[in-house]
Amino acid sequence: MEKIDTVKSYWAAEGRKDLDAVLAHFAEDAEFVSPTMRLEGCEKIAEFYRGMIDNFRSIEVTPTNWLEQGDSIAVQYDCRLVRNSGEERKARGFNLFVFRGERFCRLHCYFNPADF
Repeated sequence: MEKIDTVKSYWAAEGRKDLDAVLAHFAEDAEFVSPTMRLEGCEKIAEFYRGMIDNFRSIEVTPTNWLEQGDSIAVQYDCRLVRNSGEERKARGFNLFVFRGERFCRLHCYFNPADF
C-alpha cells in the first residue's frame, strides 16, 4: 500500500470514529506530537483519540497536497469538524507521518489550535 493510501485509511477511520481502526495505524511505541501535546505509546495516543471521538459529531479530513520521501510523507489537509453541540469548525494543517513498515512510528501535527 502507498503511504498516502495508509494516511487516507487513517483519516477515514477517524471519520468513522472507529478507535480500533485509528490505532491500528500506529506502532505500539509510536510518538504523537502536536502544538499542545507530546504523547508516547499507543495507550496515550488512544486517550487522545477517545476525546476526539467523544467530543465531535463529525470529523472529515481531506488531504490536499503531499510529498513523500523515504520513510516519511508530509500531508497538507483541510478539515471540517462538527462538535456535539452542532458548532462547525474548519481547519487547515500539515502532518508529517514517519513510518516503520506499514505503521506510523511518529506523527507530527502542525495546526492552529484555535481552529479546533
